[in-house]
Amino acid sequence: MELYDLLQCVDRALDKFGSNTKQATYWTLMTKEGISSDRIVSNPDALSRILAEIFGEDGSKIVEKAIIKEIKRVFDLENPSSYYTLNDAFEIACRDMPGISQAISA
Repeated sequence: MELYDLLQCVDRALDKFGSNTKQATYWTLMTKEGISSDRIVSNPDALSRILAEIFGEDGSKIVEKAIIKEIKRVFDLENPSSYYTLNDAFEIACRDMPGISQAISA
């Protein structure tokens, strides 16, 4: 698996909430956090903050779980999706990606 596959998981999950929502999420990440969509894997806390800002605390948890479910599906995570945080899912998915795992754990 590659970083592209992980980014596609995030895209597919955000698409479930509408393309405008996905664009708003990426735009807010860029303008408020200075993080482009291809850098969210190494900045999951920033993604969580932006999701909370857009969806509220409760709504952001639903969106995060949708992202985790996509990651679980594509990367065959062992446990139920409710077991993982967004950070956990990103970290586990990146373990076998050269150069990426170090960025996540730093």
